[in-house]
Amino acid sequence: MGNRYCMFVLVFVLFLCAQTFATSSLEPPTNIRITNIPQLNNEEQVWICPTDSNIIIANWRDFRHGYRQVGIGRSTDGGQTWTDSLISIGMQIFFGDSKQSDPTMTVDRLGNFYMSVLDWDAFGFTGGSYIAFYKSTDKGVSWTGPVPHLSVINTSVFEDKQFITTDRTNGVHDGNLYCAWARFNAATGSGPNRMAFVRSIDGGASFEDTIIVAPPQTSTGCGESGISAGQFPIPVVTSNGDVHVLWAGWVLDSGVICTGFQAIKHVVSTDGGQTFSAENIVSPVFGWMIASNGTNTYPQPATDADITGGPFDGFMYTAFTNIGSEDNFRSDVDFVLTTDNGDTWTERVQINDDANSDLNESYHPWLIVNEEGVIIVIFYDTRFDAPNYFLFDLMAAYSFDGGQTFTSNHRISSVSSSTADLKNLAAFDPTEINKPESNTPILSSSRAGLIGEYIGVTAFHDKINAVWTDSRDGNSEVYTANWYLPILEPRLQSPGDGIFTNTNPTFSWATAWKSDQDRYRLEIAADSNFTSILSTYLPDSNFFLPIIDIPEGDYFWRVKSLTISGTDSSEYSETRTLTIDRTAPDAVTLLAPANNSTILDSIPEFDWSDVTGGAPVLYDLYLSTDSNFPVGVGTTLYSDLTESNFVPLDPVEPNATTYWRVVARDLAGNGSTSETFSFTYAIFFCGDANNDGSEIPNILDLTFLVDFIFRGGPPPDIPAAGDLDGSGGNPNILDLTAMVDFIFRGAPLPTCGL
Repeated sequence: MGNRYCMFVLVFVLFLCAQTFATSSLEPPTNIRITNIPQLNNEEQVWICPTDSNIIIANWRDFRHGYRQVGIGRSTDGGQTWTDSLISIGMQIFFGDSKQSDPTMTVDRLGNFYMSVLDWDAFGFTGGSYIAFYKSTDKGVSWTGPVPHLSVINTSVFEDKQFITTDRTNGVHDGNLYCAWARFNAATGSGPNRMAFVRSIDGGASFEDTIIVAPPQTSTGCGESGISAGQFPIPVVTSNGDVHVLWAGWVLDSGVICTGFQAIKHVVSTDGGQTFSAENIVSPVFGWMIASNGTNTYPQPATDADITGGPFDGFMYTAFTNIGSEDNFRSDVDFVLTTDNGDTWTERVQINDDANSDLNESYHPWLIVNEEGVIIVIFYDTRFDAPNYFLFDLMAAYSFDGGQTFTSNHRISSVSSSTADLKNLAAFDPTEINKPESNTPILSSSRAGLIGEYIGVTAFHDKINAVWTDSRDGNSEVYTANWYLPILEPRLQSPGDGIFTNTNPTFSWATAWKSDQDRYRLEIAADSNFTSILSTYLPDSNFFLPIIDIPEGDYFWRVKSLTISGTDSSEYSETRTLTIDRTAPDAVTLLAPANNSTILDSIPEFDWSDVTGGAPVLYDLYLSTDSNFPVGVGTTLYSDLTESNFVPLDPVEPNATTYWRVVARDLAGNGSTSETFSFTYAIFFCGDANNDGSEIPNILDLTFLVDFIFRGGPPPDIPAAGDLDGSGGNPNILDLTAMVDFIFRGAPLPTCGL
């Protein structure tokens, strides 16, 4: 365990540099339908009871009456069968004229369940809204409430996207209930909004005064009106009892133009939610858009913390939808973590392992950490619907090593869903037409926004339950699945597929099972069927460096996961290829500029012979004023050239010796260095045959030419300086005549052909 923990930085860097793309072949678990109504259902949450894992409670946004209500699902057999109901009209704040939305849920250490919903009157934003809390002390059999988050109705504000959590650390704040949300102006239903927060220290019986953890933003360029703080605030409690809130917002520039960038932001409270720090940046993000299948996507930070007391205790993890240029602006599920209570965060890595991440899309993640510190992430993904990538599925991925690596992705939904089959809300309630979930998407379907904005996953040790919106039945129903942590094919990291190397590579892959129970079978073979296996290794960690040199040649490699007990194993991973090549290519022959030559062009074309035969090569051209080619000042490198000629962008130094050479380098890193040539780029004055710097030809230059032409004297240092008639070559009688004409007969100043 200690050695593996010490390798955290190395493995995390490997994960950044070389991610693989091979979805697990493991079959999806059994999918179970919870709801059975002809109207819209979406935005699910779910929790397993920590004192009785047979009890699972879910909730969702439910439109069986044609307008927003909250449905409640309860299972007493570990998620195999369910009953469903609604929060009754009599248990709503605005009794008889109420809508409810945005259901969220949590459970405390003792098994008390809490639900939170938005409750507002029929006038929508202008009537204000409340956050209503409900509590069950009998494992979801009955509920008490509603308890509002404010003591007096405040119709001037409209609350939105409230998420809740409890302190389960058994520390000084154990049992505290925390809620964070976005607060808008009720008159307009718009910004600039702020991130609000409230806590209950009596198990949800009452709530303290609301505090603002992130006010509207201002900058010089954005003026006094301000910019909204953001959206989707998620509270989470770390093992020391600190309360963190993360949300998606803007980072504004301080200049005179109103500009900035989107980011996940963060604040922390070290006193149980009474006061909060200044905000810091978790990660730049861009996730507000409509996916190619019409789904609205959001950069909501799905967040949880390790409170297990294990090797990763105190770590906090965040997954979010992100749209990056590296994948053709398709959405991915990215991940960051902090090991220092949110002060600093790692660079983002990609959880989805789809082979065509520049074509299909992944979005809407939700994340939880189980009692052993295993990170479980679920998300939607369109990878199984090539080439259109319209249909979506629910996927899962796991991390057994504190977020250093993620496993191959595991398909959870057994049937793909179509956004075109999501129920059209406007058919049931015309007043809902202008709400976000009925926005017309870019492609194909007017119903695509109806998938909702979040899903849910819960775990009790190895047991996992997820809930999601599914349209396989021609409607948007709540589906669920129950499964146990699987041992999956290893997700290969390095070396990359098809690489060439001249050294023994370090083989690495994502941790595929619990870090104190895992073992792997690494096979290296000379054929893709692995009938002629060169080597087999059984490392007990997710990286391995062979001690004996692998001979030169082409190889195939794959990895299988096993438990140390030998009772379980995965299928083999994808197969990758690599070439071991320790033979350097031939050295090139330098052609131009010729050795010891004088050139007149400040940006010459360099030319050398091709390396023929063998593996493809790249060329590195070195230029220097020092024949030793020291690194740094005086030496310029043009690397990774694919052709045997090159014209640099920058001029060479005038009237100085320039040395040059070429290294021919193959894909494995073997290189051969050519001989060294030198040349001088000369700046001269026409007629300055004796090279004394005179700008106008004079009698001394004439005498120098006479000595050279008639008396066998030395030629000009720069032959072109004596080429007064511009005919080329060494000076001759015609050049001498041109100089006489200029000096004694008033002819125009020669130009030497330049």
